Amino acid sequence: MRKPSLHGERTADLVARRISRAILGGELPLGARLREESLAVTYAVSRTPIREALIQLSATGLVELTPNRGATVLELTLDDVAEVYHVRGVLEGEAASLAAKTITPEVVALLEKSCEQLGQLHDAAPIDQLAADTEFHYRIADSSGNGRLAAAIRQVSAIPEAYRSTIAYTSEDMTEAERQHRAIAGELARHRSARAGKLMRFHVHWAGELAVQRLAVRLPR
Repeated sequence: MRKPSLHGERTADLVARRISRAILGGELPLGARLREESLAVTYAVSRTPIREALIQLSATGLVELTPNRGATVLELTLDDVAEVYHVRGVLEGEAASLAAKTITPEVVALLEKSCEQLGQLHDAAPIDQLAADTEFHYRIADSSGNGRLAAAIRQVSAIPEAYRSTIAYTSEDMTEAERQHRAIAGELARHRSARAGKLMRFHVHWAGELAVQRLAVRLPR
């Protein structure tokens, strides 16, 4: 049985993001071998979620899985990051469109509370900014009524979350992110499906452009 975690996430999803952060942060360099046994010890989990996490990361282009050789870290480029954000925008736009049809006042209130939290995190550590941001995005994904879509969003978010956990948004970034979140929440509250989806796609595209700009000093084109 797959082990659930916060917001219904599996251990493998959480491990995938931790490995992603290690790769983007340079702790796991290009070409490094990723041994299941060592990773299991590092992250204090069994080998099963490690294996599942590596399969996930192979789909994002961070890891290469080779028969009889195991997993190795691949070089991530800025074009790869842009592609990931594009896919994320498509998925999250659809999730917002679906959520707008059935979202409850209680969930809208939670989204608005999340927006208020963003406004208090201008000088916070990247990981704290990330927590408030993902709370907003994942709550919408979970409200879509499509579990597979929500799971796909979590999977494709591994690289974006790894980046956001290592580089803080500026105060100006946070102000703009809060503004966009509030606009999305407003359209969801009004059950405007098409508009909610459009604003979400724009928001993820904006975040992707920021990511490419900030990672330009770390990654090749």
